[in-house]
Order: sequence, then structure tokens, then C-alpha cells
Amino acid sequence: MSKDTNHELTKTMEQYLETIYDLQKKDGFATVTDIAEVRDVKAPSVTYVLQKLGDAELVNYEKYRSVTLTPEGMKIAKRLERIHETLRWFLKLIGVDEEIADEDACEIEHIVRPETVTKLTQFAEWVKGAPKSPTWLTHFREYQETGARSSECEEED
Repeated sequence: MSKDTNHELTKTMEQYLETIYDLQKKDGFATVTDIAEVRDVKAPSVTYVLQKLGDAELVNYEKYRSVTLTPEGMKIAKRLERIHETLRWFLKLIGVDEEIADEDACEIEHIVRPETVTKLTQFAEWVKGAPKSPTWLTHFREYQETGARSSECEEED
């Protein structure tokens, strides 16, 4: 990576990497116009962020040409996608509406610490390997609906 190796990516920069990643998966590349449309911003705003991402060697960008992710930009975008999917899965597991879970995951993925992501990922892998409807999850869903704990969940003195 370039001289910006220690540069912290902003939420906006990460969101642009994700947008470019999605467009690149779909079309093989992204354009300033496509990015502006998806992000609902004007082209000069896109150009400004692309220049910063280019300086950090996260995108291949030349004015009036298509945009692609560098290997490092691709690595970051894929990591963000995995974090997003894990967060969205967890939020849906605990009963958050799918659309809200997706929006919240999009916000949380930019602020969550790597240690937290590791623990959530481990939890997700563990739960996915559990029986279809683990007892504790069934009890939790009943609690969400009724506000009452199952007698099986009561702690003994």
C-alpha cells in the first residue's frame, strides 16, 4: 500500500469501496455515474472520494475511465461484506425486521471492533451448526412475543 498505509478509512470511503465492489461484481467495473447514482450523490463528490481511495491504492481510478478495486481494496470490500452479512444474520436471528436489519448492519459494520466481529462470527458458526430450532432460541422468541420467560428458563435458588 502507498504512503497512506496508516490512514484510517472513513465510513464514507468504506461505503464507496462496497459500492464499487457491488458494481464490479455485477458489471466487471464501476463508473463515476453509476457510483453517483447508487450513492445518491453528485459526480464531483464521487470524484473526490475516488481520488482519496486512489491515493490510498485501494482503487484503480483515472478521470473519465472505469473504476476497479485494487487487490487491497477488494480485500477490504470483501471483509466489509462478511461483517455486514454476519451482523444482518444476527439481527434477524433476534427478531429484527429484515429491512431494518440490513440498514442497521450497514451502519454498525463501520464502527464495530474486529474482536466483536470475531465473537459474532464464532457465535453465528456455532448456532448454524446447532439443531434447527435450539431450545434457547425457541424460548427467546416466546419471550419476545409474550414478555414472559419460559418456566424452563427460570433460575433455581
